[in-house]
Amino acid sequence: YNQTLKIEFPYEIQGRVLKKERHSRSFYPILPAIIEIPGKEISSAPFVEEFLIDTGASISILHQRNSKLFDGVKPFDFTTIVFGNSSVDLEVYNVDLKIKGYTYRITAALAKKLQIKYSLLGYFKGIETFDIFVMNNKKKKYQLINRI
Repeated sequence: YNQTLKIEFPYEIQGRVLKKERHSRSFYPILPAIIEIPGKEISSAPFVEEFLIDTGASISILHQRNSKLFDGVKPFDFTTIVFGNSSVDLEVYNVDLKIKGYTYRITAALAKKLQIKYSLLGYFKGIETFDIFVMNNKKKKYQLINRI
């Protein structure tokens, strides 16, 4: 590898993301990215979507506020997602995330009724798109690293 690309962001303080107590100050890795539809001139720009990095999620999930981006775009697959005691069938798309000027292709399901304000960056063709994901809890920062 000749180069290493490091993208670093600080954690953000989030209140009640996961139903924490009202006065707790929880820190979460949030990834800001512009969503683009591959092969189309469709983008969330200038709006940036915030992705909660969820190492336990098997697939990334786009918040339903992004559904207009997918008008006329056919999903390439469907998946069943289990949230708590219920399950829902969701459409699956390939999307590009533009992060600090770099573009990364991920696979994501489009939510119909996500109860938190964030999209989720899950493992399959999401977090695994990067060679290394490092969380430094003492410094409250994380890094996404690709060797290119």
